[in-house]
Amino acid sequence: MVAIYSETVRSWKMLLIMFPAFISMAIGIGASYMVGENVTPLLIIFPPVMVIVLDLMQLSIEVDEETLKIRSTLGLLARKTIRLNEIKLVKISKGWMSCSGMIHYTYPGKACVLIERTKGWSISFTTNRPEELAEALRTLGVPVVGGSP
Repeated sequence: MVAIYSETVRSWKMLLIMFPAFISMAIGIGASYMVGENVTPLLIIFPPVMVIVLDLMQLSIEVDEETLKIRSTLGLLARKTIRLNEIKLVKISKGWMSCSGMIHYTYPGKACVLIERTKGWSISFTTNRPEELAEALRTLGVPVVGGSP
């Protein structure tokens, strides 16, 4: 399918917040190794923590003719596909903390999108281009409240 709308929302702040933790963990592992401590548990935990943080650094939003897809960088933790015919209503609110669904993907951004589904849990996520997303969804026949300039 050809994407009608595509956007990537990034959170560099998460990397800036986690960078000191990564450095501290690396120094701690090195220091523990130098004094002869067993560093195996630390070496087992360190890579998955890094992968999780890197995975959550960005969110991709894509709308095609049949679905709305939400994915994190690697698609390990945040991965959701919503069929457009399952959407009851889309509410777009100003401010990235202005809504929350049962499943919520929050990154600093311009607006929050809440998707109410006919079956299943509501889903919300952040967007920096609410007008374009609203227009793409309206074009596909999805009822949208808000998102207009």
